[in-house]
Amino acid sequence: MFNRELAEFHLIKQQNFFNYLTKEDVSGSFLFVGQKCIGKKDFACLISESILKDSGKISKNIHPDFYLLESDAEQLVVDDIAKVEAWVFNQPFEAERKILVIPSADKMNPIAQNKLLKILEEPPDYLFFFLLTSNKALLLPTVESRCIETNFEILSDDIVAKSLEGRFEDEGIRNIALFLLNGSHDYEHFYSEEGIKDMLDFLTIVVDKKALLIDQAIDHMDQFFKIKKSQHRVVNTIVRLLGLLLINKHKGTDGYYDRLSSFKMVKASSYSMIHLVSSLENLNIELRGTPLNLRIGLEEIVLDFILDKNKFTIG
Repeated sequence: MFNRELAEFHLIKQQNFFNYLTKEDVSGSFLFVGQKCIGKKDFACLISESILKDSGKISKNIHPDFYLLESDAEQLVVDDIAKVEAWVFNQPFEAERKILVIPSADKMNPIAQNKLLKILEEPPDYLFFFLLTSNKALLLPTVESRCIETNFEILSDDIVAKSLEGRFEDEGIRNIALFLLNGSHDYEHFYSEEGIKDMLDFLTIVVDKKALLIDQAIDHMDQFFKIKKSQHRVVNTIVRLLGLLLINKHKGTDGYYDRLSSFKMVKASSYSMIHLVSSLENLNIELRGTPLNLRIGLEEIVLDFILDKNKFTIG
């Protein structure tokens, strides 16, 4: 149900906040802000164990006074919040409090957020709301203003490295995986040795503008997007790898990222690579929470870049 090691990492940093939340007379709405996959949900579950005075049922997600609103869908919609609303206004069944945790609050579309706002404005005094987000800019200001906000740090390198144990024979690829994770825990095994090598092969075609290998680049993109729920992570990974390539190109990395040595003399200019990064970041933002196809948008940007379309050149 949740990773206790991650929760306890944050407990050290948030001890005063934890002590406040677990006082007898406290309830309310709280916004946890921090990077994806760093353990915000795990910390919320740890708090819930103390508030509801029960560890066994919460760890199995079967406590009647604990509601974890998770969904694999691209959005949380008004129907999701309607189900929560019916649960919220029923009195606690076993404990003195009830707790609602929404791990990806930024996935709520505006209509769903307005529906939730009605609950936030007049919540029952026994209720805790824990809204978790990696991008609070996607929350309505009225929702954000109803919550007490706290920020969460990224995880230590030791914890992140532990999540990768036994999965990398190539130390250079493992170092790249640590860079890509950037202080987050790899819950889904998204970063594998084979996957990162495929991503590097793809970027070799892109930044060296190998127009004759466009079909191979498209094949790579098809492979990257097989898992629908990881689409935005694909684009984020490409952006972060491009950033690492730029660092390696200009400053060098003393052999730590020796797998990137072949990128030293890439055909693409630093200016065009920076513009490519900006275009990909905008794509990820503009298409989040919409029915439009992220895969098609990525292909258009990449092909324009390889074929030297005007927006990636100076003058």
